[in-house]
Amino acid sequence: MFNVLGWLIAVEVMGLLAFPLCYYLFPRLGDRGFSVSKVLGLLIIGYLSWILTVFKILPSTQISIGFLLLIFGVLSGWYLISHFREFSAFFVREKIPLLISEALFILVFLGWVIYRAYDSSINHTEQPMDFMFLNALTLSSFGTPEDPWFIGESISYYYFGYWIMGILTKLTSIPTSVTYNLSLAIIPALAAMGIFGLVYNMIRSELIKLKYGIFGGIFAVYVLVMLGNLEGGLEFIHSNWIGLEKFWNWVEIEGLDGASATITQTWMPEGNWWWWRATRVISSFNGGNLVDYTIHEFPFFSFLLGDLHPHVMSLPFVVLFLSILWNFLRMPMHIWREKNLLSYSTIFIIGLCLGGLGFNNMWDLPVFSLILFGVVVIKIYSYIGISFWELGRMSLAYGSAAIGIGIILILPYLLTFNSQVSGISPVTEVVSRPLHLFIIWGLFLIIIIPFVVNSFGSTTVNKDWIKMSFVSLSIGFSPYIIWVFLYLSQGGMFSELISRLFHVFPFALLISMSVYSVMWIVQEKKEYFGNAYAITLVAIGTLLIMGPELFYVNDSFGGAWERMNTVFKLYYQAWIILAVAAGFSLYYMVKLTGGLLGWKLVLSKIWVLVFMIMFLCSSYYSLAATFTKGEFSNSKFSLDGLAFLKVSNSSEYMAIKYMSENSNTQSGILEAVGNDYTDFSRISGSTGIPTVLGWPGHQSQWRGSGIASENREQDVATIYRTLDVEEAKELLSKYDLDHVYVGSREKNLYGSIGIEKFSKFMNIVFQDDQVTIYKMSE
Repeated sequence: MFNVLGWLIAVEVMGLLAFPLCYYLFPRLGDRGFSVSKVLGLLIIGYLSWILTVFKILPSTQISIGFLLLIFGVLSGWYLISHFREFSAFFVREKIPLLISEALFILVFLGWVIYRAYDSSINHTEQPMDFMFLNALTLSSFGTPEDPWFIGESISYYYFGYWIMGILTKLTSIPTSVTYNLSLAIIPALAAMGIFGLVYNMIRSELIKLKYGIFGGIFAVYVLVMLGNLEGGLEFIHSNWIGLEKFWNWVEIEGLDGASATITQTWMPEGNWWWWRATRVISSFNGGNLVDYTIHEFPFFSFLLGDLHPHVMSLPFVVLFLSILWNFLRMPMHIWREKNLLSYSTIFIIGLCLGGLGFNNMWDLPVFSLILFGVVVIKIYSYIGISFWELGRMSLAYGSAAIGIGIILILPYLLTFNSQVSGISPVTEVVSRPLHLFIIWGLFLIIIIPFVVNSFGSTTVNKDWIKMSFVSLSIGFSPYIIWVFLYLSQGGMFSELISRLFHVFPFALLISMSVYSVMWIVQEKKEYFGNAYAITLVAIGTLLIMGPELFYVNDSFGGAWERMNTVFKLYYQAWIILAVAAGFSLYYMVKLTGGLLGWKLVLSKIWVLVFMIMFLCSSYYSLAATFTKGEFSNSKFSLDGLAFLKVSNSSEYMAIKYMSENSNTQSGILEAVGNDYTDFSRISGSTGIPTVLGWPGHQSQWRGSGIASENREQDVATIYRTLDVEEAKELLSKYDLDHVYVGSREKNLYGSIGIEKFSKFMNIVFQDDQVTIYKMSE
């Protein structure tokens, strides 16, 4: 209870200190940035603490973090006092949305805290890897952190999210085994608060009643942090034996087939991992062989699974960035021409947030840089119209400035980062089945397509309609045109061009209609209303879904897995962006259907019926998956992610506790090397104390194929097995190791013959029936 309260207070303090800055930076947001103040506070304190350690100006400790907060607090307090009457009037005027925003934050946080207390164990999928990073970043005080699974080398991964969670861990003095789960609760809470504020601000910008803004904002929250996809409805049908075998063969989702179906007649499917299938819908087979394996996670699944990955931690920061862009769009152009403090501050904060996104999840940097350019173009276009030269010149000036600032701010990280991406290639042999795409995106489509079609139908012919049509069609179909050139340059067949065009045509058309509508709105109305920004987000989200049908990023995966990461990361970004658009679109459609008559009224009722069915199917997934994964019948209720070891392996638990309490940042520990996704490397991963090699497959992904081996695995085996004391001492010295761990994994893998030698030159500092830890003699 005290850990939860301490964690919550720390984040609240960040938000309170950052709000005066938000109030200044975001004058065009209805809530003046209150809904994203906590995230901005974490970003600023996290970045300052990191950059100061990189240049060895200030170590990352509880005292130094408190010092930064004190300085931040003094500056914020000064601004608050000097504008006290203005702040007082603002809080009185906006108290309802501010209270709702804060209530959503606390409600979502406590809800996920309760869930995580039932499902806290850090023991599956890539949780041990994430825990390792969190421990490493919490343990690190200066400079680039060392990789606990590759001693002597810095982390070759995007780690800023772990750094921020490590900052909170140091500030609150809560064990990392607890803050791991608290992090998984605070992230959806911050994202929920942020997206509520963003959608509320967009709707209220149209001078719409307060209730509409609250309605749209809450719906966006639900879509982002609680909703599943339509696969949940299929799971219910399958578990209740509704459907024929031919139907399931047509659906073609692995694990859902008529042959294996049984009549369970339960409200939720049987099996502990049935909910996993909702993120593996797009898996194409040819003659029984897998030819296209993809991952398409969505936020609720991520929170449920419990992997503290970068793409998960980036969620609230993406919402912050979208909020900053919305404020940017609504600010008058003359502010930028005057080049005053506010304009410079806004460009800087855009750059800081963009750099933070790249540092947190490198996939975000190119995607949101393109989004930034798109928003800048829209803003400039509203003032100068279609003047391609001026549009290009001014957009490059503003956009490049922000991107340049972002890159410069994280340059120390970029200089040490190793990427396995080697380029972008055209998708040649596979595409996603339309049915599978509908299962994933059906609910979004039923909301946003009528919104875009109605907006497009509301446009009128003006003097620039030909130019606008050319621009919108060019943007919508340019990905396909680029694909054609790349595909043919690699010897592709002309017959494939037509079929691929038909496949992506609906996406390209939706993008084109969206672009045209936005151009018409900003040109005719000369104002950035919420619908223009929402339609812009629809175009961007649709482009992210369309992209993997044409291109994939070359990384360390290939063959049937070549599209896996591309679909994974772009779909995740699309879900966030379309959640914002969906919140606004639903408000728009509800308002629109209020005055319909005749056949339009009938059509609207059919739309409502279809929407409700899809909404219930998607919501069913979330409810059923929560009860399946949460195991609420279990009496265990703890946020300690290592508590499971007390029962399953108490010796290892006590060994981890000993090493955490009795080692220092200069320590290194030897433990066995084993396969990824196993219990191997648990001691280093659970303490942050580096070992020679952990999870070799992941090291190959991070550093390049073959680099991770470097005879390290053989050296570890030699140290454990050799009877030659001097040889063992020499190899221990080579990797600067002062501890040796001997447990069941080490004995089973390397045998017990060579273990006895350690007592000849090392001291036993921990021992019980199953585990012995040796430490080098002083």
